This record gives sequence, C-alpha cells and structure tokens, in this order.
Amino acid sequence: MIKVGIVGTGDRGTSFVKVIQEKIPEMKIEAIVDTNPVRMEAVIKYHNYPPAKKFYSVDDLLGAKIVDLIFVTTPDWTHAEILTKCLEKGYHVFCDKPLAINAQQVKEILLSAEKNNKMQFMGFNMRYNTTFIKMKEIIAKDNEIGNVLTGWCYSGYEGSGYFRRWHKFREKSGGLIVHKGCHLLDILNWMVDSYPIEVYAVGGQAVFGGDKKWPGCHECGETDTCPYARKLSEDQMKLLEDIYIKAAIVDGYTRNYCVFAPSSVPDHYLVQISYANGAKVIFEEIFFGTGFFYMGFAGKEGEIVTGSFIPDTIVVKKKFGEQKEKRYQVQKETKNFHGGADILMMRDLVKSLETGKQMLPGFKEGARSAIIGIAAMISIDQHRPVKICELLPMELIQ
Repeated sequence: MIKVGIVGTGDRGTSFVKVIQEKIPEMKIEAIVDTNPVRMEAVIKYHNYPPAKKFYSVDDLLGAKIVDLIFVTTPDWTHAEILTKCLEKGYHVFCDKPLAINAQQVKEILLSAEKNNKMQFMGFNMRYNTTFIKMKEIIAKDNEIGNVLTGWCYSGYEGSGYFRRWHKFREKSGGLIVHKGCHLLDILNWMVDSYPIEVYAVGGQAVFGGDKKWPGCHECGETDTCPYARKLSEDQMKLLEDIYIKAAIVDGYTRNYCVFAPSSVPDHYLVQISYANGAKVIFEEIFFGTGFFYMGFAGKEGEIVTGSFIPDTIVVKKKFGEQKEKRYQVQKETKNFHGGADILMMRDLVKSLETGKQMLPGFKEGARSAIIGIAAMISIDQHRPVKICELLPMELIQ
C-alpha cells in the first residue's frame, strides 16, 4: 500500500483525493495539509475526504514520516519551496502543473531533483488523453508522417475564471501561458520529441483586465449588465461562503475578483517555438474563447490533425501511397476525471513506484514546458526572441 500525503485542499487536491478513493486501491491517503484550517475543515466536510491526519504546514508532515509519496497541489508560486523540501527529506513527489513560475525556481527544483535520488512526477494528465495517446502512437510508432518538422496548436479557452482568482497576477502564476498553457506545451514537446531552444511571443489584454474597482460579483453594482457576472444558486453561494469567504479571514484568499479589475497577465498570446531537432511549432491560446481547439503536425510524408471540429477523431493526410487519407476514432475511458486521464495517470504512478521505472513525465518534462511559458512572457515584455540558454543551463533539460 502506497501511503499518500496531499498538500493543498483546493480543486486539484480534492480531485486527486476523489480519484484515489474511488479508483486507486493501491493508494491510501494518510495525511492532508493546508495552511488554512478554516478552509481545510470546510473542504473535508463538503467533499467527504477520508479519515486522515491533518497538518497545517509541510514541515510538520515531513517530520511525521508517515507517508511514502507527497502530492503538491498548492498555488503555483509555492511549488519550488515545497518540492525542494520534500526531495531533500527523501520523499517521492508528484507535482500538479506547472513545475514553477520563473527560471530560478525551475533551476532550483531540477538541481534538487538531481541531488536527491527520489522519483518525481508531473501532473500532465493530457498525456493520458486517449486522443493524444493515439496521435503520439501514429507519429512515433507508425511513422505515418515522418519526423515532425512543423506543428500548430490553437486553444480558444473560456478562461474568465482565471481573472477572478490569483492566476491574474503574474507574481502568483507566472502568466497563464505558464499556468494553463503548460499542459498543451507539454503535449507539443512530447509530439515533437525534443526540447525547446528559442521562443518568440506576442500577447496582451484584449478583453480582461482593466480599471474596475468592484471587489467581485457578490458586491458589484453591474451584475445585471455584465456578461461575465457570476449567477450563483443558493447552494453555490453557500459553498463559496463556507470554503472561501469565511476562510479568507485567515489568509486573504479570494476567488471573486472582478474580471475587469487590474491584471498583470495577457488574456491571449501567440508563441513560436524552435526545438533542438530543428522542428518549429506555433502555439496560440486565448482566454475569451468558446472551447474551439485544434492541433496538427507536418512531416515529409504527410500531416496529422485533431480538434474540436472533429471530436474524438484524428485525420492523417498522406502525400504518397494509394491511401491518401486515414481517419482514427478514439474513445474516452470515462466522462469523469478529465475523460479518464487522471485514472490512467494514477495507475502509471502506482506502477512507477512498484517497479522503480519512471512511467509518468518527470520534472525535466515539467521544466521544458514551464520554461517555454516563462520565456514567452519575457519575449512579450521585451519584444524579442528569447533563447532558453539565457534562462537555464541547457544540460538541465536535454
């Protein structure tokens, strides 16, 4: 039995508690950690957490020596300190994305991981999306398009919620390309099968951010006319009050900023990534979209594409041979837990710990993804291409 400690009782921490409880019998949750006791008690009650020892600091958990594996699901800016402490104390660690929010933090984590011989796992559950699994197989195993030479990805995300929370502040999230974009950046890195060497990006605020002074929807005088006003049911409002508003007296945390109040992160960006193997990829993401998505790659032999316009389908176009087009249908394992991706990821996590063989992406993959976003934010600021070697010793991500 793998004894688990969950650090952070927010949305992702709670989702991992649920998937472990319901789907992963090889794991047992022994400890829960949150620095806010009011919020932790409310979350445990509302989400039916299993009986577990409660701690209010990571140091106390590490000192108790009652777990084998620690899940770090805290806000992004806290990852570096917590991860390095866990590694230095000899624990296996699972980090929900992103790895870190700036280059110095990434470097510190990677050096600690090299020094301390413990397994490290990144929560890149998109690698367990069955569509991406099949796409990787078609590219790498079946070699249907040849080596990837170019790629493109567009994500039209409805991300107004990020502008109600700490994600809207760069010093907390590193920018949404670091916090949210890291998922798709990891998929692009995985499909290209290389590491980034240069990034050029443009971006800005087109919809969100601004100079509104309202603290949030529950105290706003414009909810009748605002298209982004939160219309909460009585039960939803009670949940917000019990888990967040009442708990805010402890640490000031809120999920209810006005989306048109000041923000220090772009709500859209366009990024060009150059890789060590010569491939080049364009990645665009907006946070005022409707959910439209597509991703594709081209090689000497043809092209491959998937997207929301062809749900659960992958199309391959061949330049040569008799069969010019192939279509692959993909089925999700379940509608829950990110289409079953969290379940598959946890199963591989168990296998990794049981066999000692790394089956999940690790911190090096986390660094490759995060550093693209970090470089993109610098590129947007300085209006120039940014070489990754300016930010990190390249041997850390090769």
